[in-house]
Amino acid sequence: MRKADDLLRRTSDIGLIAGAVGLATARGGPSYAGAFGTRSSVTTASMSQDTIFEVTGLLRPLLAVAVLQLVDAGLLGLDDPVRAVLPELAAAQVLDRFDRSGAPVRRPATRHITLRHLLTHTAGLNVGSGWNGAPREDGWAKPYRPSATLLADPGHRWLHCADTDLIAKVIERLSGLSLAEYLRDGICRELGMPDTGFGVAHQFRDRVAGGWRDSDEGVPQFHSTPRDYVKFVEAMLWRDESLLSREAFELLRDNQIGALTVPKVVDLASVRTPGDINIYPEMRLYPDTEAQWSLGFMLNTQDVPDGPRAGTQTSAGNSHTFCWIDPRSEMAGLVFIQPALEQPVPSEPLLRDFQRSLYAEREARLRRRRIPPHLRDSWAIEPLSLWWLL
Repeated sequence: MRKADDLLRRTSDIGLIAGAVGLATARGGPSYAGAFGTRSSVTTASMSQDTIFEVTGLLRPLLAVAVLQLVDAGLLGLDDPVRAVLPELAAAQVLDRFDRSGAPVRRPATRHITLRHLLTHTAGLNVGSGWNGAPREDGWAKPYRPSATLLADPGHRWLHCADTDLIAKVIERLSGLSLAEYLRDGICRELGMPDTGFGVAHQFRDRVAGGWRDSDEGVPQFHSTPRDYVKFVEAMLWRDESLLSREAFELLRDNQIGALTVPKVVDLASVRTPGDINIYPEMRLYPDTEAQWSLGFMLNTQDVPDGPRAGTQTSAGNSHTFCWIDPRSEMAGLVFIQPALEQPVPSEPLLRDFQRSLYAEREARLRRRRIPPHLRDSWAIEPLSLWWLL
């Protein structure tokens, strides 16, 4: 995987980033692993697979898996009204218009919010919906105040919002555990992800990319390492049935928003209404490709030239940490990046180029495999060099 190595090494060597870790896996062989640069621009500590990153956005797929585990257990159906668990949402109303004085006019929603709505960002919740309280070391804030006003009827629009906060509360109430406890016992311990969770123990804070910083008030932060998170990515690719039923994995792979599409607007200057904005960084990866949503992942609807195939699941922890799962190509991977000080971060181009290098290598080896055996076998082939083909 010389091209992938050269890409990550060169980007860190010339100072565009402090460092990066890239990991990838495919059917039949060892994973690609590369770590280059340093954990920050002000330290000489080398970047490594066990560097700890803040990846709060990458919590979304884990929440989806946790909810589907509870669905598999029969505790609640995806299309059951979530008011059974969150009665606070039973009387949610939709903003209909503003009267002449500028006061909002609301009406009852035409349907109840379900788990499927929350997991697909189609609940109609306001962008600012969420909890009002301080984070705990063991998980989400206890005090909360969900918005009483929806911007659309449930199931009618894809709207970026803080519905992951509500999903967290559903998990806590159905399981009787804190979110941190549930994720640790139900997912992280099962997959061997010891460095994944809320907060970082004092003895490990020297491994944090960019240096340890206390979280802002009211915003709990989720952390993981590339070594940990790639185990989750692999479990999604190979459909590890120690986590979920086969039916549940299909829900994670298939479009769950019907004919709706995900808005592409990421520039605030272009936004006309709150529903136009989409601040998820994965939207910038494939700007020419229409996107839809499964239960926790963005899905691209078309093949990306020289890259992931249609149906690839993508998620981003922030604008510097990405993962993708490509069931058609049976390939998955991640890139975690630590920015350099006072430098614009080329995160999306770096991930795209990293993906292209791996897909190009895969295609080259597929072509090589078609060469007649009496010619191919005369070459000096490194052991395991054809692992992408198996």
